[in-house]
Amino acid sequence: MSILHPYFIVAIAYMLFFSVQEVFGKKVEKKWFWFLGIYLILLVGFRNNVGPDYGSYKGLYIYSDTKSYYSIFMKMLHMEGPDQLDVEWLYTLINKILLNVFDAPFFALTLVIAIFAIFFKIEYTEDNTFYPFTFTLFMFIPYFFVGESGQIRQNLATFIVYFAIRYIKQRKLWHYLFFIFIASGIHTVSYLFLPMYWFARVPLNKTIMIIMIIISIFLSPFEVYRVFGDFMSSMASDNILVDGLNGYMDESIQRLNGGFGIPEAMMMILTFFLFFFDTKMKELYPYYEYHRNYAVVGICFYFIFRNNPVFSSRLVGAFVGFSYVIIPNAMYVVSSGMKKMIYSFIIALVIFNFVVFSYFNNIKVGRFTIELYNNHILP
Repeated sequence: MSILHPYFIVAIAYMLFFSVQEVFGKKVEKKWFWFLGIYLILLVGFRNNVGPDYGSYKGLYIYSDTKSYYSIFMKMLHMEGPDQLDVEWLYTLINKILLNVFDAPFFALTLVIAIFAIFFKIEYTEDNTFYPFTFTLFMFIPYFFVGESGQIRQNLATFIVYFAIRYIKQRKLWHYLFFIFIASGIHTVSYLFLPMYWFARVPLNKTIMIIMIIISIFLSPFEVYRVFGDFMSSMASDNILVDGLNGYMDESIQRLNGGFGIPEAMMMILTFFLFFFDTKMKELYPYYEYHRNYAVVGICFYFIFRNNPVFSSRLVGAFVGFSYVIIPNAMYVVSSGMKKMIYSFIIALVIFNFVVFSYFNNIKVGRFTIELYNNHILP
């Protein structure tokens, strides 16, 4: 068993302290959430050779200087320029400006990406739950290490799309489309969220939800996603970064052939909360229907893409990562006794994820241990 570096344990303790306050006391001021965000920016932005894909992203950073601004502009218009871009236009542009204009070291890129990612993360979390510290703590392991410290492109793009959900609530289509456009310049997975402007408001009852999920389970062995060919592959692929993801999120042969693992367990937990608390959530929690519809899409995608480890982690994770907000939000609509039970369950899951993350190879591959973690400014 490996131990997380104390820097991360401090973050967990900080979140736990304020989590207890916001659940059983009064609302915590947003400034304390921003203090957490600044601390996480320092951990992620100034990391040195930390993260499963650090080397791959560093290679892309150096290589981006060979791409012309004209080719980047043409890529933005979804047209071909003289240079072949390996990743999306806006991410390439950020890389090129930092390197070509400022001659900045690589940690300048990780810092810029971290600042934007944490900003959008804090804003969307505050918009969608009364328990921001609890939700962030619940998602911290493994998502902080896979996202902010790992797949930084998809992570940032997804947080931008989550942030834009406020414009679905406000029915501001052009604002929403603008942020989808910006997010797609970081990672093409953002295009999957385009129909959510309309689908998020579609009324679903328990019967429709269970029919959709059963159909998805039935379709699972047929791999119907192959019908879309290269379109789906382009959304999930990070080119040279795919190996980094697969090395980090190890998929066993047993699970891919129908075995039961942690992802299946989490789908069951999410599905349970979705159905068990649906009636009360619709009555008492603002905009719950939006969270529910994201969850249903995520669960259905999970079963449809289950035979593909990249699709079932990247494409599904983009939807499910947001829909997990349903679990802490359920505490808002239940009795005091049930709230304590749900909170105890959430903390138990946090402890479980901490132990699993420490026992498996993930923590060493990402260099998050006491021995391996290194930071440019922190001792």
